[in-house]
Amino acid sequence: MNQPSVRFQYGGHVTFPVRYGWLPKGLSQMAREGTFAPSTDVADSLGLGSKMVESLAFWLSAMGLSDVPGDDAKRAGKSATGMAKLISANDPYCELPGTWWFLHLALARREGTVWSWFFNDYSERIFDRIGCTDSFVQHTKAKALRPASQAMATKDVSCLLSAYASRPGVDTVDPGDVGACPLRELGLVIRHEAVARFERSRAPIGVPPEVFLACVSLLSEETEKDALSLRELATLRRGPGRILCAGLDFVEEMTGRVGGKAFRGVTVDTSAGERRLEVPSRSVTEWLGDFYRRVGGAAS
Repeated sequence: MNQPSVRFQYGGHVTFPVRYGWLPKGLSQMAREGTFAPSTDVADSLGLGSKMVESLAFWLSAMGLSDVPGDDAKRAGKSATGMAKLISANDPYCELPGTWWFLHLALARREGTVWSWFFNDYSERIFDRIGCTDSFVQHTKAKALRPASQAMATKDVSCLLSAYASRPGVDTVDPGDVGACPLRELGLVIRHEAVARFERSRAPIGVPPEVFLACVSLLSEETEKDALSLRELATLRRGPGRILCAGLDFVEEMTGRVGGKAFRGVTVDTSAGERRLEVPSRSVTEWLGDFYRRVGGAAS
């Protein structure tokens, strides 16, 4: 019988989804001071409450923008990663949707979290809040060294849904919604308020090809396969189908887009009647750099 083996991280967000304007504040703070350590002074200088600045510290780490994870970060501070520096140089106000797709990729691949569980392990397409929470609790009981309590699972799932769930169609910014989260604009989870249900997307819109390629590259590295079939890309854990909430049709369409000469080192091969995609092994930061070069550098 398999024993629980994953060290899960719960909370940290202090129930706040990342908000518009938060990450630019955090990136600026790290560029200015060299680190980001939540404190009353930092909260005052950024115009945030003490709990909000603590939440911002969490989001910087969870999205791969700071390189001192865990409890030590509160004492030692967090320094900017290569990804953070690249975003600061090219999209300092985090205005480009492509930037948020890359941040989503980093978040959804963060093992031992509600984010990774939801996008890689939770299979329900249409669900309600209570059912989703119960499923997360059961998952942690089976996999986690320290299972989530019902209260903690409720907080984590609520934060995830607040961050991602948009109204049918993609949400636009509502100036009156101070808790609005840019991740809603990705349209990955739909909120049906009339029936208190949520629906996972199967045809994401606006995914940059570099995000798709980054996801394929990481999956190839983890599976130790030079080339992956389109069905594997659509179904394997931590692959683009799971992380981008995409079906086989999306994977086929995106493979057609990236299989040309525009993306160096990317090849599509057909053997035994099955197409396979081969993508060079490169870091997420390198793929993000390719994205910024393609769209013309800094956001205007």
